[in-house]
Amino acid sequence: MSVMPSQVVRTIDEIYPLAKGGNGIPIIGSSDGFNLLGILNLVKAVPEELINLSPYKYSLLVRAISTIEHQLDAWVYRDQMTTMVGVSGVDVITVLRSCLAECRDEYPPPSTVDLMFIPNDDPRDSIRDDIGGANRALQNAEWKASTVIAGAAIEALLLWAIQQPEVQERLEPAVSAAVSRGIIRSEHKHKPERWDLTQYIEIAAEMKLIRADTKSSASLAKEFRNLIHPGRAARLKQECNRGTAMSAVAGLEHIVHDLTTRKSD
Repeated sequence: MSVMPSQVVRTIDEIYPLAKGGNGIPIIGSSDGFNLLGILNLVKAVPEELINLSPYKYSLLVRAISTIEHQLDAWVYRDQMTTMVGVSGVDVITVLRSCLAECRDEYPPPSTVDLMFIPNDDPRDSIRDDIGGANRALQNAEWKASTVIAGAAIEALLLWAIQQPEVQERLEPAVSAAVSRGIIRSEHKHKPERWDLTQYIEIAAEMKLIRADTKSSASLAKEFRNLIHPGRAARLKQECNRGTAMSAVAGLEHIVHDLTTRKSD
């Protein structure tokens, strides 16, 4: 079972409230052994990709863990009268809390792309969170979550892409073509926030922001994403499964690849 960093922080706050204020724990002795072991086991259950720290803070975290392990061993096999030494002048509990408080409960896995073609941190981080969520759900066999989140990330990426200033000269002709084909209603042609995923895919393809095979892959992801609606799933006699999740994530990867390549050209 995975443990989120915030869970460890809450546990520390319940047992050692002084750590929250940064004042430190004056003395940590052998009587704290069971609490320390429990906290240590929680820390080790946090997925590695969620431990996103600066090199310095990561080194503090590792040193705190190593110190606890060493001291627990000493209390069991040698001297129970000794007290826990600190790390860089701070007790190990406060160090652990300080480090884990900087870690987020959701973070894209290492395989998730950086999306550096998006210059603004806010939309980039939000979309990366969704991509990470889709990948994590896929790894955890959460097929519906992976399918739906991947579709949401595709939608966010395409909306961002068609709104960029450098492609606006291609947007109007693409929208006009979509209106003439009945893909976008005339009254919504200047309101991309009102469009749906089908329309984003069509417009992005018309603007040559994504390739033809990417359009096909994204359209398939869109169909599977719509299975979130019970009526549609029942009508089509389909359900979200490993195949739909993998297809949706694949469509997302194609979108990312095309937008990254376009920006680097």
